[in-house]
Amino acid sequence: MTIKFTWLGTASYILDLDGTRLLFDPFFYRNSQATPKLKTKKEQITNIDAIFISHGHFDHVTDAGWFAENLNVPVYCSEVAKENMINWAEGKILEDESYPISNNGKDNIKPCEYFDKIQVSEKIEVELIKSEHIKFDFNTIASRLFSWKVWKQIGKISKYGKRFPMGNVFGFCTHYNGRNIVAFGSLWHEYEDILKKYENCDVFIAPLAGNSKKNIAKKGGKMVDILKPKIVIPVHWDNFFPPISRTEDLGPFFKYMEINHPNIEIIVPEIDNEIKMI
Repeated sequence: MTIKFTWLGTASYILDLDGTRLLFDPFFYRNSQATPKLKTKKEQITNIDAIFISHGHFDHVTDAGWFAENLNVPVYCSEVAKENMINWAEGKILEDESYPISNNGKDNIKPCEYFDKIQVSEKIEVELIKSEHIKFDFNTIASRLFSWKVWKQIGKISKYGKRFPMGNVFGFCTHYNGRNIVAFGSLWHEYEDILKKYENCDVFIAPLAGNSKKNIAKKGGKMVDILKPKIVIPVHWDNFFPPISRTEDLGPFFKYMEINHPNIEIIVPEIDNEIKMI
């Protein structure tokens, strides 16, 4: 049994489970200032068996409809996220941003509910976990409000927020051959009773973004405390869409792990590169 992981920036990645490939939160709409640079183009992504979307924000959905249309693959998401995908594809959010999407492509986008279980294959099941989006802290909000680079582009930037409502937020537990891979598109530690169901998982894919470095360490650390995974893979820490994003400082999180969970392996992925997890 081999499980591979390829990080594509933000919360986007491919899980390869002995040849069955799952794509999560595809986002190739990075701007030219984004770092690290993503070399992989969406047109190069093939042989995807299913796509899963954590929530409806622009950095999680803009390319999902393209895959539904061009790869004829099911996309599992909330009702709101589906509407966002279609509106984006049809140019209803930004007139100069669109791509063709047919009725078949729209039908491939499958609305889901909390706790649904998607049977991808005989051996692979993906369970949708009830979650929420991280609450932006003062440090994060202030760093954007007082940025002249943000204000310079405020008209367009505001559309990425207002026209992409969040909808229900999902985490995912991928079950395969007795292994459990838990992942989230945004960091949410407060549903402790729900998280405890996935205690002792094999892998925790952790989205470390949206707060100060101190709070990222605190909230990410709390999720590790509950989940007790064997491996942690940090994602979403990249500067994916400046000036509204930044490269997150993961130093305090690594320090928390060193002190509290020295035996848990941390794998920091390099963008575009496939790694063997299991």
